[in-house]
Amino acid sequence: MCLCLLIVQGCRTRPETPPPPPPAAKTATVRPLDQATAEALDIEFGRPQATACNCFADEPSAPDGGACATPRFGAYLLALTWAPNFCPGHPDKEQCAQLAGSFAANHLTIHGLWPQFNDEEAKQQRCTYPAFCGGLCECQGPNAPSRCFPDPSTIPDTMGTYGPGYVTDNFFLANHEWPKHGSCTGMDARSYFTSSIDALLSLPGDQGTPELLRDNVGRGVPLSDLRSAFGAVDSVVLRCDSRCNLAEVGVCFGVGDQGKPTPRIPCPRNVTDSTSNSCVGDPERPRCPTVSLQA
Repeated sequence: MCLCLLIVQGCRTRPETPPPPPPAAKTATVRPLDQATAEALDIEFGRPQATACNCFADEPSAPDGGACATPRFGAYLLALTWAPNFCPGHPDKEQCAQLAGSFAANHLTIHGLWPQFNDEEAKQQRCTYPAFCGGLCECQGPNAPSRCFPDPSTIPDTMGTYGPGYVTDNFFLANHEWPKHGSCTGMDARSYFTSSIDALLSLPGDQGTPELLRDNVGRGVPLSDLRSAFGAVDSVVLRCDSRCNLAEVGVCFGVGDQGKPTPRIPCPRNVTDSTSNSCVGDPERPRCPTVSLQA
């Protein structure tokens, strides 16, 4: 039986370094993240450096040998990247080398679909989200088994547009997001990736990006207008860097019986009070009254 490792404010393990996959055919090879990239993804996108490693079932029971019975969590947080903010710090990434003139140059793209505890669940679990479920704690180690990594054929072709990090650099983002977050959803890898795209496309605007963002690339917009552009303001969090440049948008969804996202819901307080909402900070005195949209 997997055990939940508890420390103050979270169920955590050591700072993660996604492991290398075992040898495989070229078509199924997935390269792990290096330590610097793993930390950049987690820290820059509002996640703690040390992550939860919770196991919610006595034994694995779902397809792909990775997911356990669906853990009890009350929300999803769809994390969306503003690539013009991400790429200056990651010029070595293929998606960044290809940024100019691409979809990601003026659209939000998928970072990940993250199971998230509601506030009562977080209090009970003593952490805010599950990770590496169904026996996948070992996927953090240097000798991870092949079942840690999704078959590239499960990644929809459209992910090349909506989540370029999933299909570039040998599927580096798919290799990170599936074992860490997807394994806790109760879905298989294909359904998980498809659900991420469906959630993005359910948002207002052009393929998930409100016109306010597309029309103001390279300029600043009022925080209140930016939040309103997504509708359902209480379901949206905005992450800014230290200069009030938009880094990430997070959108909270409900959870259906089969683990798939359902219509948007108010974000739990453990999300709105986190660094995922750092553009806002104190709602009475927002940290970034104007948010810049880098080009």
